[in-house]
Amino acid sequence: MTTEESIQANLDVKGKNMMLMHWGAFTLANHGWKEPIERALKEAKKEGVNLIYPKIGETVRHNSDLQLPFFSWWNF
Repeated sequence: MTTEESIQANLDVKGKNMMLMHWGAFTLANHGWKEPIERALKEAKKEGVNLIYPKIGETVRHNSDLQLPFFSWWNF
């Protein structure tokens, strides 16, 4: 499933929030390391999807409103 297809799947199931999995944990693909999150952010903004992107290993409680002050940690 592509990044854009993942955003569409979230819309299809009427997901309240979306978080990509495994995009920054391994270097196994032919695309750039930051490409999945950058594409997802662009598509999520376009489609009005609440995309969350905690740092690897960061805990996110599912019962919170998930409007955490996320930042582009992958650019540091």
